Amino acid sequence: MTTHWSRTPRRGTWALIALTAVLAVVAVVLHLAGQGDPAASGPGSLRNVVVFATFVSAFAAYVTGRRRS
Repeated sequence: MTTHWSRTPRRGTWALIALTAVLAVVAVVLHLAGQGDPAASGPGSLRNVVVFATFVSAFAAYVTGRRRS
């Protein structure tokens, strides 16, 4: 039986991992840049959209990484 830990991620999974890392860095930069601005954390702000996209990308990477080869 093959466990999750011995599987090799496919090319698409690596792309999603890289996308997640880039989105996470952008989210941190946007958070630090808008700390004194209340509008930066309002509903629908760019920071909130990027944070949500980071979580979606991370979940997609997790799902594709768990797929059997």
